[in-house]
Amino acid sequence: MIYVPSRVKRHKNKFAMDTGLNLVSLMDIFTILLLFLLFHVSGEEETITVPDIVSLPASISTVKPEPTTTVYITGELILVGDKKVANTQDVLKSSEPGIDSLEKELLSQMSQNVQDGEQSVRQDKIIIMGDKMIPFTLLKKVMYTCSMAGYPTLSLAVIQKE
Repeated sequence: MIYVPSRVKRHKNKFAMDTGLNLVSLMDIFTILLLFLLFHVSGEEETITVPDIVSLPASISTVKPEPTTTVYITGELILVGDKKVANTQDVLKSSEPGIDSLEKELLSQMSQNVQDGEQSVRQDKIIIMGDKMIPFTLLKKVMYTCSMAGYPTLSLAVIQKE
């Protein structure tokens, strides 16, 4: 008896395909995926360092802050960056609507940033990090002083609720 291969077997032998895994394309895909994840995941974690002397209130805000001049308000002190500007008790006792020493420091910071030519620090924005236990009258005086010093855009730093 003569063996005759079936039509399927003849077709399979005639058009034999070498099926294998192309590792070059797979490596390209994984490299692009890795770069995408590195750029997009690590870029979202920009945060501002909060000193231990300030306890921030919680909020549901999702807007990320930009690097700017920062004013810290604690129970005892008002600081611009790491420089002490005023005592909070003296400011609360004062009948003035603004804080002269804070305004002078903010103006000097603004002029110093212009002289240094820093583009990373926004000139018209300021971040206020106030302790959650400070009175509103103190915060109001600081905000008034910042706007009088030439910072029309004020941001209040908070801890984001999850």
